[in-house]
Amino acid sequence: MPRLRVLPPFGATYYISENQVPTPAIEIQEAERIILEIHDGPAQTLTSAFQYLQTVNQIARPYLVQRPELDRLFSRAVGLVRQSITETREILNGVVPAALEAHGLVVVVRQELMRFAEETGCKVEFYSSAWPTLHGQAELAIYRIINEAVNNVRKHAQSPRLEIEMNQKGKRLLVRIRDWGVGFPPDKLEPSPANISLGLLSMRRRAELLGGTFSISTSMGKGTEVIVDIPWHR
Repeated sequence: MPRLRVLPPFGATYYISENQVPTPAIEIQEAERIILEIHDGPAQTLTSAFQYLQTVNQIARPYLVQRPELDRLFSRAVGLVRQSITETREILNGVVPAALEAHGLVVVVRQELMRFAEETGCKVEFYSSAWPTLHGQAELAIYRIINEAVNNVRKHAQSPRLEIEMNQKGKRLLVRIRDWGVGFPPDKLEPSPANISLGLLSMRRRAELLGGTFSISTSMGKGTEVIVDIPWHR
């Protein structure tokens, strides 16, 4: 059976209520500004550098094949630039989309999961019932948690299937993210900086700042399940 551990709490807690949480408009405007700056600056520079490297590769290929060590180093440089482009795109995609304010969390998550399924070939199942309209930082924090979990599946899990549930049960909001990927050793869940990744720490912190809990169940070869349980007040 997968081992379950509820990560220990830290930091202040806040509850989701209409009069406690500020509007996301300013943060979303700032996010859109950052997206444009990254897209028009570093992202374009990296793309141009990659195109130049491809041209050099075509011209110098006869020379490089005669020098294996140089060819290896050049290929490594090309790979690093390609990786940087991919990571930059992931950062841009991870910044809060303006659609979050316009359409709400459920619609945005559904759209991003459809794109994830198309890009990865992973079978995605998404369930949502009685999910309320949230405000400001609450919706943003839950979006970030789901986004981080899905990115972990994309990068590490090698899972053929992903299942996500978003439900309101009484005065609780429950989010469950389950994959059937490679998993990881349960001792990596021990609460120490050497073990827990920054992504897991970020997910935990976001849940706890909303007064909720973050738990994760995993074992090698059996996938991973993340459960977020957050109190909700009208």
